[in-house]
Amino acid sequence: MSTAPFTVRIARSEELERAGQIVRAAYVVDGLVDGSNAYADQLEDARSRAQALGVEVLVAVANEGASDEQVAATITVAEAGSAYADIALAGELELRMLGVDHAFRGRRLGELMMASAIEFAHERGLSAVWSLVHDNEKAERLYERMGLRRVPERDWYVPQMPELGPMLVYCAPPTISRAG
Repeated sequence: MSTAPFTVRIARSEELERAGQIVRAAYVVDGLVDGSNAYADQLEDARSRAQALGVEVLVAVANEGASDEQVAATITVAEAGSAYADIALAGELELRMLGVDHAFRGRRLGELMMASAIEFAHERGLSAVWSLVHDNEKAERLYERMGLRRVPERDWYVPQMPELGPMLVYCAPPTISRAG
């Protein structure tokens, strides 16, 4: 799926290392994780996610020329029951680990990645769900702007990381237009 100057697609093997670096750096820079913990390591390990059954790593690449595509953003999508799905139920695709390269921020790539992942779910006949750390105001503003819906009855806590506080659950309406 292409929204010039970016194309969103499943990551190629040679792009996975960069995708992992992007998401780890985004979480650290935004203060969502400490860069030296196990979750930060998991964020960086896009290769393991891409190899897991029922999981895809999507990337946005800058269309600066056919031979000069640069990974600008990433998001992981995980089917219910897969190794990376924490909250997805049958018929749902869980969106995880969204990150935008700092050099590409301010270009609505977060919105493009969310809309693309939601479209990816819908093309497979699935609903899209995801969690949000309760104090991630930047993401909350994005979801509000996109018209995405909170599902407070599904909020939860990460047992291994209670310091995160409540994880807020969101879902997408049946259709959503791509960011332009």
